[in-house]
Formats: sequence, C-alpha cells, structure tokens
Amino acid sequence: MSLATKQPLQEKQRTIQRIWKTPGSKFNLICLGMSLIVYGSIYFVYLNTLKSQPYAGPYSDPLRLFGIVAFCLVLLVAAYTLRRRFVRILPGKVQNWLWLHTWIGVLAILVAFLHENYLNILRDIQFTGMRFIEGQAGTMALYALLLLVLTGIAGRLLDAWQARTIAREANSNGAGIIQVVQERLHELELEIERLSAGKSATFKIFCSETLKSYTSLPAMLPVLTPKELDDFERVYEILTQRAYLARSLQRQKRARLIIRLWRYVHIPLACLALIIISYHSFTELLKMLVHR
Repeated sequence: MSLATKQPLQEKQRTIQRIWKTPGSKFNLICLGMSLIVYGSIYFVYLNTLKSQPYAGPYSDPLRLFGIVAFCLVLLVAAYTLRRRFVRILPGKVQNWLWLHTWIGVLAILVAFLHENYLNILRDIQFTGMRFIEGQAGTMALYALLLLVLTGIAGRLLDAWQARTIAREANSNGAGIIQVVQERLHELELEIERLSAGKSATFKIFCSETLKSYTSLPAMLPVLTPKELDDFERVYEILTQRAYLARSLQRQKRARLIIRLWRYVHIPLACLALIIISYHSFTELLKMLVHR
C-alpha cells in the first residue's frame, strides 16, 4: 500500500520539477540540418566556380546569384519578427520560428561571404570610405549583416543563459517565477503586519526597518518582553523567507533586464542593417536588369 501511494507522489514531484525548464525543440536540429545542406550545395558550386573562374567576384555569375540568395535568406530571417509581433496567425510555434531565425541568419552571412568571395573578410582587407560605398555599398551591407548575425548569436547565448538562471531560481525558491514570487512576498508582508499589530514599539520598528532593507536581515536583534518572543520567532522566520525570495526575485529581474537591454540594441540594429542590405540588393538588381 505504501508503494502504491509513494509512486504517484514521486511522479507528481517529477512533473512539478519539469515545469521550470528551458524548452527544447527538435525543430532546432531540422533547421540546422537544412542550413548545412543548403550551404554545402552552394559551397560545392563555389568551389567549382573557382576552378573555372580564378578571378570570380560578386559581379559575375554564379557569385552574383549567391547575393540574391543571401538577400532572400535575410528576408526569411526578418519573417520571425513578423510572426512574433504582427502576423501571429502564421503557423508554427514562436520558438520554432526563433530557431529558423537563428540558423537562417548564420546561413545568410556564410552565403554572403561566398558572394563577396571573402573580399574584405579573409583577403584584401581595407577599412576606407571608398571601399564601404563602392559596389552600391556592398561592403557596408556585408558588415551590417555580419554585425547583425554576431549580435544575434550573442543574444541567443544570453537568452539561453538567463533562461536557465530564471528556471534555476524558480525551482529553488519554493515559489516560482517573478509574478508568483511577488504575490508570495506580498502575502508575507501582510503576515508580518498581522503579527506586529498590538506589539511594542521596539517590535514594530524592527519589522518596519527590516522590511525596508528588503534582501537582508539586521545583525542586532531587539530586546523584547517574554510574551512577544513567540510571535517574534515567527516574524523572524517570515522575514528570513522574505529576504531569500527577494534575492531570488532580484536575480530573475536582472536576468530579464539583460535580455531586454539586448533587444533594445539588436532590434534597431536589425532595422538599420535591413535598410542597408535592401538598398544594396535592390540597386544591384536594378543595375543588372538595366544592363540586360
């Protein structure tokens, strides 16, 4: 009988522990596999092109077509923002779109390198104004995309790190995530006010001063009458629990703030990079159509 009762309890505990975890996704591996296949195919064409065209560049096919492919990939990366903020009726989970956003972004910059034949990346590196504006701002578009992808990778790592921090705090603090911790702190403060009602001035001052400190307890304890000691022990336990939850709340808020600050940098940078890349791509396409 004890075994039959114990097993469901263990399963319930395991279920509760699974709540606060950073989610995984098989779609991550699917996007990675698709990106590797596409890049491998394009790189195979690139190697064959170098054999037949020793001085291949972004103005000759197929490297010029690589630029069109890279621009299409950039537009596909931008679709994540549409799915997350505007067109939420698009199919699929936001998390899956995020993995698509990540791996397609990496694929886009790798294809852009092939489009430029690694000019100003591995060879003939020049940081001059003329180099940045030549070719319809091609080098500027390349570096804008490179900076965008690097900040995106950094943000993805930050997001994974801070998500684990929040999950770890939610698992260990006995309450959960920020909203639940704030509710629990409010309940504890109400309990402290109830226990301090009708007590001596020393008792009340100690409680009010401790509530102001928020995350720490005073080193010196007050001198109280014997009849207040039982309630003081209970208050001190509540204050200790409150300080622990307050520190956990601070760590969770700090983690969320780091991600928010990164978004304040990445989103404007993405808009600026998309403008530069679009200008380069459309002007080059128009120039190619006019020549033909």
